Amino acid sequence: MNIKRILPLLFFFGSLTLATAQQTKLVNVGGHSLEMIQAGSGDYTVIFESGFGTDYKVWGNVASEVMNTSQVMLYSRAGTGKSEPNPNPQTLEQAVHSLTTLIEKANLKAPFILVGHSYGAFVIRGYAALNPEKVKGLVFVDPAHEKMMQELKKADPAKAMKDVELQNSFMPAKFKQENELINGIFERAVLPDFGVLPQVPAVVLTSVQERANPELFLHEPQGVAIWRKLHSEFFSQFTSGAHIVTANSGHNIHREEPQLVVSAINQVIQAATKQKVREDHEAKMAQLGNKLTEATTYLSKRKDKQAEALVFEALKSSGFGERTINTIAYQQLSKPESMAVAVLIFKYNTVQFAESANAFDSYGEALMQQGKLKLAEQQFNKAIELATISQDTSTLKNSKNNLEKISQLKKTK
Repeated sequence: MNIKRILPLLFFFGSLTLATAQQTKLVNVGGHSLEMIQAGSGDYTVIFESGFGTDYKVWGNVASEVMNTSQVMLYSRAGTGKSEPNPNPQTLEQAVHSLTTLIEKANLKAPFILVGHSYGAFVIRGYAALNPEKVKGLVFVDPAHEKMMQELKKADPAKAMKDVELQNSFMPAKFKQENELINGIFERAVLPDFGVLPQVPAVVLTSVQERANPELFLHEPQGVAIWRKLHSEFFSQFTSGAHIVTANSGHNIHREEPQLVVSAINQVIQAATKQKVREDHEAKMAQLGNKLTEATTYLSKRKDKQAEALVFEALKSSGFGERTINTIAYQQLSKPESMAVAVLIFKYNTVQFAESANAFDSYGEALMQQGKLKLAEQQFNKAIELATISQDTSTLKNSKNNLEKISQLKKTK
């Protein structure tokens, strides 16, 4: 009986060579050393966590492509590859602790994208929950699920126990203790309490490949349906990402369909980048809002020069463009208590974007709303001058209409 077919859930021997001139090194993580390799460069560090009993080399075809756009770190857990065995029981907690220490010793810089296969999914879940501020994306490659055996036993207890017995009977001696610890997780149907996973972009890849003569209950149609359901439920906790199902490869998707995993990693990185842009924008808006509130206080105390200097410096530091600043100004203008600050924001745009007809037209509208008609008229005339040069027909029309409004207002006084 083929061990690769009997132990597809957690255990798979074999290797691929990472296409890089980088050399592996041993890093002491306390009591034992782990084999690791780093390559590539980029804004994100993609960390690969292998399945049970598997060294880093199984990620070769995936990592060799990902390293073209990101930094990658691969390693072999204790007792695999050239990594030394852990002198302590290799519990899941120990595996997470070793990964944490390795990241620190290797001076890896966040943000991290974690990629975990099978049992490796447990490890990256533990690290991500304990370090939510460092992890910005997750990719689960046919991940193990703690409730797998519980659900299989509900469906058919005898067949489920036979799966466990077969796996145990073919387990190499050096992995028997760790395997028993993992079986304990499945028996309890719960992971150690690492905490809540961060709400980051995530992709779950699920294999539903049918087998002609399945040797495991998990590979029978009923078992495959349970596997898919558990993955679907697991993915439901994330608000961004995708659950991708494939029938073109078995449990080792990263070896049989490496491009699918590469695409998943790229998808997560792109989503994480967009999320970072949104978060940076929100942070800048919050910081600017605080400064504008401070400027309002200055204006209430008739400290106009201090208020203007504060607003101008805050807007310059924000790095926002003319349109964004214009939108912020109109939002402030809609509130009576912040109208004076809005005028200063519009004024900033005319200074910073002195060739923009729209900036002067908007500033003029704010001044007109304030009742400063003479100053407003000057802005509209400047806007007409610039709009004529740039052939900005929309602003030209708007400024002329605004001048007509001022003319009518003057007649009513």
